[in-house]
Amino acid sequence: MRIVERRGFVHMEKQKMFKNIDKALLVSVGTAIVTGIASPAIGGGGLEIENHGPASVVDLVPGAARGTITQPLLSGMILSTGAEVLFVITDASDKDFAEMFGTLHADALEEAPDGAVENAIFDGVNWIFFEDPGLVVRFDVDDEDGDGDTSEVLGPVGNENYSPLKRIIFDGKEITVNVPFVKWGDGNGQQLLVDEGGCDDLIRSNPPSPFFVGNGPTNGADCSVEAPLDRYKGGQVVDLDLNAMTVTMKLHKAFFKPGKIPYYTVFDASKPPPAGFMGVIHAPKLSNLGRFGENDAVGRIAQFSNGGRLNEGGPNRYQQGITSYTGGSSHYTPMWHISWIFFDCDGDGVFFIPDRNVGEGAVPVAGSGIPGFDPADPAAFDPFQMDDKGVDCLQFAIDATGNEDGFIERLSHLADLIDDGLAIETEGPAGLRLDSPLQPPLIVNCPVPVTVK
Repeated sequence: MRIVERRGFVHMEKQKMFKNIDKALLVSVGTAIVTGIASPAIGGGGLEIENHGPASVVDLVPGAARGTITQPLLSGMILSTGAEVLFVITDASDKDFAEMFGTLHADALEEAPDGAVENAIFDGVNWIFFEDPGLVVRFDVDDEDGDGDTSEVLGPVGNENYSPLKRIIFDGKEITVNVPFVKWGDGNGQQLLVDEGGCDDLIRSNPPSPFFVGNGPTNGADCSVEAPLDRYKGGQVVDLDLNAMTVTMKLHKAFFKPGKIPYYTVFDASKPPPAGFMGVIHAPKLSNLGRFGENDAVGRIAQFSNGGRLNEGGPNRYQQGITSYTGGSSHYTPMWHISWIFFDCDGDGVFFIPDRNVGEGAVPVAGSGIPGFDPADPAAFDPFQMDDKGVDCLQFAIDATGNEDGFIERLSHLADLIDDGLAIETEGPAGLRLDSPLQPPLIVNCPVPVTVK
């Protein structure tokens, strides 16, 4: 059963912030529409969909790999450019603000370091921001790099001063709100990428480096037959309706513990490759949040780089990630430190390839611009090469986990497998040792508006 749940789109007579929103709510998809705030939606097998607060319409088959969430767009101004910006508010550290705007309450955001946030102004009606977020992945329509080629794909260009985390004064006190930008201009790369299905050159031809060889994020899948919800990567926006003033985002399944399934959205990433692959904003300032455990503003999700292949699964088409929180929990935060898990698929006790992994002593090659790798041999390019990277080893995962699907169902289970030498956890990019000084942590803005239980 597919459930479409209507949550309370906040009505504020004074502020007129959700004009035309009622039209967007006249939606009927699948077999049921559930209205109101108090009751969760009941799905197939008795599963409940719990929406943790954001004004939204949730379209989801309980337990499916993906669904969608439609949220209202608000409008503000970027002072540095004078441009109108359309945005959503997903989380707030203050409970009263969260209730007023229909967002998730995330009091952990109070602990976000000053270096990871930026100031904004909200006077009760108007929103004023100070930083343009830059550009998402786009085609070079104006020969931006001067090489005469106007058909190449350009990766995201982030603004080191931009952050989706805004500090504002509300009701006489300073609070922190998560305000992801969706559209901030009409130019090339000035809105989140919309995934329209099929093969999209902006995603499929957006390698993490000029020496990348392979099939990008498809991992061998036939993208020509893929719909947006068949894949993790690709644009995170499914529909942008400027008449109704709504944006519809992909909802991704994660693991937390048996019987409790978080679903999250993706808006910003602190490093260029994931921002490019997902068509979202590159927000390097988010890396200043630090790693999981350094403060309560940072949560955790462990993603997978090998194991049992699952085309509709996580970012690399293996098992979906495992999170440290669900939405609505007392320590919830939308800011996640991303790590990558590898099974020891061949059971040889070797995870790293020292002569091809920068973190393990690879020798720099003069002129390559990338320590340890020769641009004359691009097939060797991978600065953090692993022994079993991208390997399909379902049987090893089944034997290691004791589960017939080979999935790890909670972080404590993962810790046991790591202690037993059956798996290893690395930073993002995959293959960088945990807590490595070579790169800051990968932080991704992942609000968690829905839990299925």
